[in-house]
Order: sequence, then C-alpha cells, then structure tokens
Amino acid sequence: MNKSRRINLRVTEKEYQKIVGKAKKANLSISRYVSLSALDKEIIFFGDIKEMNHQLSKIGNNLNQLTVLAHQGKIKEVNLTKTREAFSGLWDELCKLVKGKR
Repeated sequence: MNKSRRINLRVTEKEYQKIVGKAKKANLSISRYVSLSALDKEIIFFGDIKEMNHQLSKIGNNLNQLTVLAHQGKIKEVNLTKTREAFSGLWDELCKLVKGKR
C-alpha cells in the first residue's frame, strides 16, 4: 500500500511525550502508532506479551518441580485446578493478542 497522503497535527509537549511513550511501548513508530490508534486498530504492547511469558514460565517451573517430586516418590497426588485455570486464562489472552481482539 502506497501512503501518499500526509496529516500534520499539533499537540502539547505533554501529549507528545505520552504518544512517544506509547509508541515505544508498542515498538512502533509514532506515525504507525497514531495511524493504528486513529483507525481503531488493535495495538499489541510487548510488555503484555513479556508478562504473559513470565507467568507461563512460572507455571512451567512449578510443573517441573512437581514432576521431580513425583518421580522421587515424595508426592503421589497433586491438585492442578488453579494451575489449569491460570494457564487457560493466559492462553485465552495470548489467543486474543494474536487475533488482535484484545
């Protein structure tokens, strides 16, 4: 798509800094961020993905520890209801991000 039209706008210093901050947080240029925002397109913030990755990593670590304990015979049964709920919630959020519906 060839972008041939230009839009100029004025903002306050505070507004500019806020836009720049959000564009950086989304890992986008200012132009791309403002365009997506104005066109009601979904913007994925990489901080959200980093946090999800961190949470998934914690869940994986806990499951590995439980597996080791089970192999050692120190535990026989584990209730994974809360783990399953946490994983399902994170999975749903990740799917929404990928589909652009968050």
